[in-house]
Amino acid sequence: MAAIGWLLAALIAFAIVTLFGFFGVGFFGLLILFICTQVELESDAGASLFAARAQARQNMWRAERASQRHEQSLGIKTTRFFRNVGIGLTLIGFGGFLYFQLGLFDT
Repeated sequence: MAAIGWLLAALIAFAIVTLFGFFGVGFFGLLILFICTQVELESDAGASLFAARAQARQNMWRAERASQRHEQSLGIKTTRFFRNVGIGLTLIGFGGFLYFQLGLFDT
């Protein structure tokens, strides 16, 4: 099952490179980075400084706070994964563009 998933991911990556070139891959990487930044800024972790949220969190039961922390940790892990994917796509895309299109690293 994992091999099928990797094959599908490789086909999608190949299709993006053939359709848009390496510059398109870099652009998609920047788009993913932008979306991850927006998600991080809008999360409850960034809003925990407000007194009303802190007061509401103190009035919760211990199980509710633990559940909320668990949900936040899953969101943080997912956002971190996709941020790393975006960084990788950006580096591969713009690096490939510089290497193949502009010939900056030719000797």
